[in-house]
Amino acid sequence: MNRWNLLPFILITGLTAIIVTLILILKPGVTSEPLKAVPADASVIIKINDFQGFVQESMVKSSIWNELKIIPEFNRLDKQIQFLDSLYRNMPEARNLLQAQPSYISAHFTGKERISFMHVYRLPGKLNEKKINDMIHGLIINQGTVNSRKYEGVTVYEVNLLNQQQLGNFSYAIISGNFLLSFSSIVLEDAIRQLVSDESIVRQKGFQEMFDAALKNASVDANIFINFRELPRSFSTLVRPEFKAEVRSFNTFSDWGELDVNTLSDALLLNGFVHIADSSITAASLFVNQNPQKITADEVLPATVSAFLTLSFSDVNKYFNDYHEYLRELGQFTGYSNTIRSLDNTYDVEFLNVFKEILDQEITFAFDAGNAKNDAVETLFIMRVKSQALAEEKLTGILNNIASVESKPMDAYTFRYRFDNELSFTIHHLPIKKLAGKLFGSLFAGLDEHFYVLLDNYLIFASSREVLQDLIASYILNKTLVTDRAYQDFKSGISSRSNICFYCKLGEGHRTFAKYLNPGLVKKWDTYKQVFGNVQVMGFQLYSNDGMLYNNLLVKHLSSSGAASPTVWESKLDTLTDFKPIFVLNHNTNQKEIFVQDLSHNIYLINQVGRILWKVRLNEKINSEIYQIDYYNNGKLQFMFSTATQLYLIDRNGNFVEKYPVKLRSPASCGMSLFDYDNNRNYRIFIPCEDRQVYVYDKEGTLVSGWDFGKTESIVNQPVQHFKVLDRDYIVFGDGLRTYILDRRGNIRTNVTTYFQKSAANRYFLDVSGRTADARLVTTDTAGTVYFIYLDGRINTFELAPYSNGHFFEYQDLNGDGSREYIFLEDNILTVYLNDKKKMFEIVFREEINDRPTYYAFSATDRRIGIVARNDDLIYLIDNNGTIHRNFPLQGNTPFSIGYLDSSGGAFNLLVGSRNHFLYNYQLN
Repeated sequence: MNRWNLLPFILITGLTAIIVTLILILKPGVTSEPLKAVPADASVIIKINDFQGFVQESMVKSSIWNELKIIPEFNRLDKQIQFLDSLYRNMPEARNLLQAQPSYISAHFTGKERISFMHVYRLPGKLNEKKINDMIHGLIINQGTVNSRKYEGVTVYEVNLLNQQQLGNFSYAIISGNFLLSFSSIVLEDAIRQLVSDESIVRQKGFQEMFDAALKNASVDANIFINFRELPRSFSTLVRPEFKAEVRSFNTFSDWGELDVNTLSDALLLNGFVHIADSSITAASLFVNQNPQKITADEVLPATVSAFLTLSFSDVNKYFNDYHEYLRELGQFTGYSNTIRSLDNTYDVEFLNVFKEILDQEITFAFDAGNAKNDAVETLFIMRVKSQALAEEKLTGILNNIASVESKPMDAYTFRYRFDNELSFTIHHLPIKKLAGKLFGSLFAGLDEHFYVLLDNYLIFASSREVLQDLIASYILNKTLVTDRAYQDFKSGISSRSNICFYCKLGEGHRTFAKYLNPGLVKKWDTYKQVFGNVQVMGFQLYSNDGMLYNNLLVKHLSSSGAASPTVWESKLDTLTDFKPIFVLNHNTNQKEIFVQDLSHNIYLINQVGRILWKVRLNEKINSEIYQIDYYNNGKLQFMFSTATQLYLIDRNGNFVEKYPVKLRSPASCGMSLFDYDNNRNYRIFIPCEDRQVYVYDKEGTLVSGWDFGKTESIVNQPVQHFKVLDRDYIVFGDGLRTYILDRRGNIRTNVTTYFQKSAANRYFLDVSGRTADARLVTTDTAGTVYFIYLDGRINTFELAPYSNGHFFEYQDLNGDGSREYIFLEDNILTVYLNDKKKMFEIVFREEINDRPTYYAFSATDRRIGIVARNDDLIYLIDNNGTIHRNFPLQGNTPFSIGYLDSSGGAFNLLVGSRNHFLYNYQLN
């Protein structure tokens, strides 16, 4: 296996964030001139430019550190830091030592699977060996002992503590005006020996260049120097035994790199350089003369991807030529080329040339942790291709040759995946195990079987058809990584172009890398997965510019609104929506579909698996319900609705029916209503307008003759309603002071002589609880007074509580006892009163609710209320006993519909819009 492989690179680029974070918060020590004291085998060196400022910014104010210190090991470090900080503030000798600028910490692999740390401080003039010894003796009095010995003529002091829970035994020495401290006597002896022999780490290739670059930006919190020749040994302590040798062998990425530390309240951002030696070829040097590219694989990777690594290059041929030279320098090219030659001869195909011909500057290896059922993490290999048609032609040629060699029909390698009734995809099987690893290097050898599909300009390989089917569904529904909020946070914090980009969701890391990491680390990670989930993401980026390699490393904390709830599917809209998604019927299949509009006035028809069937742009927001009518009397249904200026009729293919849209005589003051009095498709459409007319249209959009109603006294701001009691029709609406109860022709059927200011947000409810003669309409006025308007003209009123004109009112049978309850919602308080006027329950929400509560009747006794808290991006379902339904609240930002998408019944589906442009489909059991 060549050294350009998957595990070491992912560990070295990805887990760097974790190791660096650990080192950053370990007891900062200080060295100045004496880089000479840092042993040459250091894997990481940290230069701290301001101890007190670093502690404040990196720990006290850091939300990342506040999450991590929940973990016992980090909590112990936090207490140690607090102890050092208290020494700094309260002990002049300690403050003098810690203030010496700059200070250094180094990390070293010391055998027995341990990483030990070295601290080197330049002694200020006021301190000498005696004062240091007195200070340490004073700190550990009655808590331990100090012994001394000689090493290379230097006195080494060994501190043995009685209680080592928070601080282990350590050794220190004072030499050449420097204070050296380590928790490993071996590392301390290495430092002394190096000083005595006058060796120096600055003589290592590339270090001086990195150090000089750091001096130019000494205003940052700290500078980190990474020794890529030594780092693999330190990382090997984290992996399973079978991978240790492989990790340690990967010491050819580069020689040195430098990172400037920038600590933000919710992020740790490190950026700097990677040194490239002129005299040798390293893995990093493959990208020096490759222009960085924008990452596009995130447009096809599922949102459930937990980690990915993308390589991008501007010149594909040069990349492979340089890669082959790199393998030659390692002595691995012969084995690599022999493997490819064997493949070529077996199937009479020039595999590498074919893939180079179709490759378009980007390859990605990804881990998909989306399968929660069996905790499996799937692997994906993705190539962006120059042309889908060209890629299909070349791959079909390869499959033909394979079929001929294996004496099988092409059908044996081809499968059809039907996404829904109208959309299907072809999945192929390329039966060559570890093909990606053999062609592109064992970095990609984690994929064994190679099933593939072409989606637009992406060639996607996975280990099975099922994995590809899930990926296709995510792609069709726009549930891709680029829409994931955690990933968006990460991407906004790095450069827009990369040559190498690694990304990891820390909350899934224990699953993603479980087969590589040592079991103890995986168990610890799993135990505190919520902590790492809140820290959220980390990533590494390398990109070239003018012959230099720059790198960024980002660790990002979760925003308070970042958590998501599980959905059946999510469908991406062009923009936000404030529209209540509506269940509609597909007359061809008798299945349910979804109608919705976004804030750009696009309307969508979405099928039951979440695929957008069509999208049509309107000029205005819909202001009415969505009605389905049989315009042609042939069993086929169309969608009818209104906007402020037009009446629309659209067929299920998204086409306008002839004569539509119809321009209204006057702008509508509220949405249309549609009635089919006798269920004979002789539809009547009522639209109140700003000229105080209530216009009535037939289904052709023509004004109906015989409607004799005049004008209202003021604007009507709620849609017209129709009620039928026995054989009588009642057309009901209200303006500022009057309630109108009319017959079909617009004549007054009930003369309401009592004027009152009807509440603006509420409609009328028909109550026929007793004798038909007692049928009445129920509504409220602007003060929340309940009005009963009998159909013979009588009026009764009563007041339950004072309300403003902005209140919402519902009159529904919530507890299923046959009597209706009074439901009020104002500001952030939902109150329900029994029919006898006693308070049934009250719920106080965190924020003001600005949408009407929705009433749901699931059965004779199962009734509930839906609430939308837009500012919190949450939706609630309230049971009829006043408790919040289990598993609620859910994420959502619009009024929601509950019903069946599957005609066979089963679980209910809840449809709601979200603030990240998605339509969510939740399943309710």
